[in-house]
Amino acid sequence: MSKLIRVSDEAYSKLDQIAHDTGLSRQDIFNKAIINLEREAIFKKANEAYAAIKNDPKQWQEEPEELALWDSTLGDGLNDE
Repeated sequence: MSKLIRVSDEAYSKLDQIAHDTGLSRQDIFNKAIINLEREAIFKKANEAYAAIKNDPKQWQEEPEELALWDSTLGDGLNDE
């Protein structure tokens, strides 16, 4: 399904320039931008959550123990052939 969106003249010019420079379609560039913005938001939330743990002495003290528990899952054999 195709949808139309409005963009500023400046954004459209930049989109055209990126398309020219990369050989990608405008649609592919726009899709990649959305995915990258979503990824950026996820990492921002993760960093904020980690900072909150770091600011709580009790939680921060428990962090190495929890990481060790998660590390133990690496040897669970699920990827062994």
